[in-house]
Amino acid sequence: MAALGSVNFGFNIGVINVPGDVISGCVIGPQHYIGPFPSCIPTADALWGVAVGCFALGALIGSIASNPIADKYGRKFALTWGPLFSTIGALLLSLSTTLTQFIFGRIFVGIAAGICNTAVSVYISEITTPSARTILGNSIQLATNLGILLSQSISLGLSRPPLWRVLFALTGVIGIGTTVLFPTCVESPKWLVSRGQVGQARYALTKLREGADVEAELADIVDADMASKSGTGNVANANVFDVLLGRTPDNLRHQLMVVSMGMFSQQLSGINAVIFYSTTIFNRTTHDNPAAIPTMAQKLTYVIAVVAEVFTFVGMLLCMRFGRRTLMLASSAAMAISSILMAVGSIKGTDGLVIAMVFVFNISFNFGVGPLPWVAAAEMTPAYAMSAMSAIGGVICYAFTFTIGVFFPPMQVALGDYTFLFFAGFNIATFVFCFFFWPETKGRKVEDIAEVHSVGIHFVIRDHFK
Repeated sequence: MAALGSVNFGFNIGVINVPGDVISGCVIGPQHYIGPFPSCIPTADALWGVAVGCFALGALIGSIASNPIADKYGRKFALTWGPLFSTIGALLLSLSTTLTQFIFGRIFVGIAAGICNTAVSVYISEITTPSARTILGNSIQLATNLGILLSQSISLGLSRPPLWRVLFALTGVIGIGTTVLFPTCVESPKWLVSRGQVGQARYALTKLREGADVEAELADIVDADMASKSGTGNVANANVFDVLLGRTPDNLRHQLMVVSMGMFSQQLSGINAVIFYSTTIFNRTTHDNPAAIPTMAQKLTYVIAVVAEVFTFVGMLLCMRFGRRTLMLASSAAMAISSILMAVGSIKGTDGLVIAMVFVFNISFNFGVGPLPWVAAAEMTPAYAMSAMSAIGGVICYAFTFTIGVFFPPMQVALGDYTFLFFAGFNIATFVFCFFFWPETKGRKVEDIAEVHSVGIHFVIRDHFK
């Protein structure tokens, strides 16, 4: 239920891909009007990149806002009311007559995504047991890919004017559904205990652990909260600036570095170039007529979304068998190799290799580099700074999502067949970073992990050779 916000996040990442040429390039034919609404909004490539990227700009705003909202009013409040911003955005997008209106619509749906995605990683971490956290933490990526798959499935039938307006309106339906349904869920027991509401926390745990004796777990939560407050002088939860400036009782530099680099690496891996522009990438090999919807490139984009969803679920199963660190290393290495081979295929004109490597690239992302940075903050950080650390990760994620959305089209023009060598370099750097600094967190209590790593920046590689 909490991850429905991530479904909407994925929906708005993927929804722009298939109808992009129809809206900005008017490939169906010259602009005409259906009542007061134009069939397309002619836009230069650079400005269209801004419109695509403004979703991430809104998500950045929402991620920053999520920290104080979730800490003061609760995780449930943020996850219930945050999605309503997507309803405002849906109205603007579906009724757009100008590019400015379209951009503001993308910003509003982004705000909803930023609030929900930041709050959901904290919420899931706080309602699960250490063993369940392994698989449930990856539900964020599973839900995101479900949203991408949903948007691209519907796009194949709703990309022609005026139906693309209906397509963009659907994000509002998902947002309203979340706001209506999520109040049936319980608040985070850890947040309730932090507010002195132990009785309500017991009720929430009883609902979450139906049929189990929750008293021992509740006692652990209360003890951890008391220990945290005694260590912090019973101060309020740390905010984003407290964490960034080191104004926390514990030295959280290592956690800050891992979360920041994880999100930075996730976005600079090149995945958003594939998600936003896979139709354009495939068009370079399939040479379709863009007006012949659905084109072969658009069908391949849909198949990628299906494969991504399947392998995200496979990744959830792998997380039960292998550690976080192992999967990050394997994922980043596979993405580096597939990026290089993608460039080689483009340079040599081997279309089959390019298409195959796009699929391998996407599969590799979805069992490591994709889901694991989202859960890093919630798994490594003391409770008083968890929400702020998640917000910082979200800000970095969305800032670079915006950057890739805006700059990939001109970069592809400038670098041509060599484009994915740029991303290969970042994937190699991610592998090196994870080898030395990414700790193993599988199956351990958050409080224990936080205690071990709240000692400043340090190498973790030595722990794996003892």
